[in-house]
Amino acid sequence: MSHLTKTLESATRKRLDLMLLNLGWNADEHSNNCNVYTERAKTVAQNKAFKGKKPDYVLYKAGTDTPIGIIETKRSGQSLAKALSEAVAKYATPLGVNTVFVTDGSLIETYDTRSKSPLMLDDQIVTEFLTERQLVKYAEHGAALRSPERVNYTKRELITIFADANNLLRKEGIREGIERFSEFSNLLFLQLISEIEDDRENNGEERILEPTYCWESFCNLKPDMMLRYINNTILPKLGEEYNHSSDVFQRALLLKSPESLQKIVSKLSALKLLDADSDIKGDAFEYFLKNSVSVGTDLGEYFTPRHIVKLMVDLVDPKFGDKVYDPACGTGGFLIEAFKHIKNKCKQTRANIDILKNDTIYGREISGTAKIAKMNMIIIGDGHNNVVQTDSLKNPVKGEYNIILTNFPFSQTTDYGSYYGFPSDDANPIFIKHVIDALVDGGTAAVVVPEGLLFDEKPDYVRMRKMLLTSCEVTAVIKLHAFVFKPYTGQPTSIVIFKKGKPTKKVWFFDVREDGFKKSGSKLGRPPIQQNDLIKLRQLWRDKEDSEQSFSVEAKAFGEQKYKLSLDNYRRSQNAPQQGTLPLGELCDIVIGGTPSRRNFNYFTGDKPWAKIKDLRDMYINDTEENITAEAAANSSVKLLPKGTLLFSFKLSVGRVSIAGRELYTNEAIAGLIPKDDRVSVKYLYYVLPRLDYSTYTQRATKGMTLNKEILTIVDVPVPPPEAQKAMIAEMDRREEQKRKYALLLRKMAEEQNKVVADLVSVRPAMIGHNSDAL
Repeated sequence: MSHLTKTLESATRKRLDLMLLNLGWNADEHSNNCNVYTERAKTVAQNKAFKGKKPDYVLYKAGTDTPIGIIETKRSGQSLAKALSEAVAKYATPLGVNTVFVTDGSLIETYDTRSKSPLMLDDQIVTEFLTERQLVKYAEHGAALRSPERVNYTKRELITIFADANNLLRKEGIREGIERFSEFSNLLFLQLISEIEDDRENNGEERILEPTYCWESFCNLKPDMMLRYINNTILPKLGEEYNHSSDVFQRALLLKSPESLQKIVSKLSALKLLDADSDIKGDAFEYFLKNSVSVGTDLGEYFTPRHIVKLMVDLVDPKFGDKVYDPACGTGGFLIEAFKHIKNKCKQTRANIDILKNDTIYGREISGTAKIAKMNMIIIGDGHNNVVQTDSLKNPVKGEYNIILTNFPFSQTTDYGSYYGFPSDDANPIFIKHVIDALVDGGTAAVVVPEGLLFDEKPDYVRMRKMLLTSCEVTAVIKLHAFVFKPYTGQPTSIVIFKKGKPTKKVWFFDVREDGFKKSGSKLGRPPIQQNDLIKLRQLWRDKEDSEQSFSVEAKAFGEQKYKLSLDNYRRSQNAPQQGTLPLGELCDIVIGGTPSRRNFNYFTGDKPWAKIKDLRDMYINDTEENITAEAAANSSVKLLPKGTLLFSFKLSVGRVSIAGRELYTNEAIAGLIPKDDRVSVKYLYYVLPRLDYSTYTQRATKGMTLNKEILTIVDVPVPPPEAQKAMIAEMDRREEQKRKYALLLRKMAEEQNKVVADLVSVRPAMIGHNSDAL
């Protein structure tokens, strides 16, 4: 047991006081300008409405007696959900305040009494405290407020402008993609920095760049003068003030045509990018990279959605003094969010800001995207010096970082597995080993991983999971639904959160079925919806409570399951099955087929039936579209299934079934189900399995509804008594015969219709009967 006492609610209030101070609130209750009151309301009449109860904080519109927010604090580990309901009932409702915050010093929950839902800003749930100006806007304009300054460009609008610039640069003879990207980046970020400087001045802050070095100073000049001014005046100054490591901005433009420069500047002048959606800007940058820089096209990169980045940063809660690292930082999403998270919770002294800029943020990125990350860091307050373009796996680090946040590129190969003790070129487990090694003892990581890494039985994957569970305390596995990373990929993923130094005792699993955005693969993005399990996740996080979507598993269970960490492997054992059901794996032996090599044409010239999904049409299969040779069977993973085996499609067309009318083979999309005993029959399964709901098990599909063998074993199947099964089969057989007779009758009626028309207009029946099968 620890010799230290536990933190109290007062510790949370200390943190909160600092955050409010950093956001510009005035908490000096002896000042006439105070707009933060603790344990009381500002006026006597307002205080009476509390009936003797004391709110933690009441926030006011500056210079008025108008309350605009309530804040309730709890010590670390207390339920935020309970605190939220109490704050609404005891303080917000009596005072007529619509906005409520609750916090334990790390996580922050928000609520709007008008919409009875979390505060929404720019279609994003607010999970941090706001400035007085922002909160006034909420109070006056409602829960669905959008920032009036925000410019809502569509991805297509930005991509069109970026693509035009790319083409102009190419026409000017700048052939290398990385050079075009660098050239465009200089101009684009010069415009963004100019917006930042104007914003600083409007907020009464000191400028870094004087107006004479900003966009408006040259954007309207004549082409020749514009080119000279940027090269001789602007870029040298940028190098001094914004480029401490001399590798972000060029010293002079490669572009030699003043006219082309003017065209690009004109296109960018029409934009106001500072307030544009960061995800939209990221999409446009990605488009530019993939169409200009060859290295950007083959890394399988995609951007981590902003709300997932925010969630992961909030859950690991980096503190001032921590070193934060992302070994695959892309455009810098995790680093940017971590920087802002820490900055909002520390005193804004010159010394602290210097530590934030130079000794807090560390990122690596193998592709040219690293330059975007560095520029993005400059835009949000610097910290770009420790972002480098390099292959992280080629450069191991040992015990350097307190916090690691990453979404590494999946399914890559590497030549550096031996550096980590893995004789493999599969980068997936090696990235995890890199993260473990890079953490200090007691350091915490949150990593997005491909689902296969959590359940696949490849030796390297099993070894990696065992290493993770024994050298780190895996605190949580958060399963994300298949649309979270759309439109970039449908790759099944989970977030794994772990702390280095002690072995795992218990893992908390949470199933994210809705993340606040529509389940859509549209390239236009995923519009927001009300359903959002991330709210519940945040509320349960501290206590790791069990719920309909969450449960915990003791460490000893993992050793029995080859250290698998996929939620689906433990779903049924933790959630009681429906009454009268058994898992399919207990009822049947499950045999998965395979495909012989297509490179050997002769393999598909044999007489051995080989079933694919399209062959599963009738109750019994005797013939298949393709047949294989005995040699093909001997030299592949196909397995001979006995006559009477139930054939079950478990990929894409989930639930399609047939019964093997003879011995046959199948491909890898079909599972052969062979009952272990007389608890169920093949005929019973034939009628039941197509009618089960597989949505609980198939959320993680890449291209539709898809299961795998591991998950297939835990599908719950209703198992009524034998006599009830026999009665059901007899009734289904009777109805099947009726369906056959009706099908024959419909076909005959269609043929008679064809004949009537043919006799009248002398048209060949084959032409007018081509759709009769559809009946």
